[in-house]
Amino acid sequence: MPPSSTQSNIIEQLGLAELPEEAQISLLTKMTESVIKRIAVEVLEHLSEDDRGTLFALQEKGELEPVEKFLKEKISGYDGIADKVVREFTDEMRDTVAMLKKTI
Repeated sequence: MPPSSTQSNIIEQLGLAELPEEAQISLLTKMTESVIKRIAVEVLEHLSEDDRGTLFALQEKGELEPVEKFLKEKISGYDGIADKVVREFTDEMRDTVAMLKKTI
């Protein structure tokens, strides 16, 4: 499946448009997994041990809305956390790609 417009934008920002589509999709998948893990770590750092237990219990139910509501109640600035992590990751990846291109 071809990348979405957001994914295509990320590929262009990182200068990876010359890669085959299969490689682009593979990289996007790995980057997405990394970003999700980083967001999870950041979120968990803002929660007490009891709140973490509550969060895990909510997640086990498989419903996203109660999890999101809980996180917004417990973490000041929750909405900005994901944005911050994505920006930092994108900057980091842009620097890495630029460095790799210099070695080629």
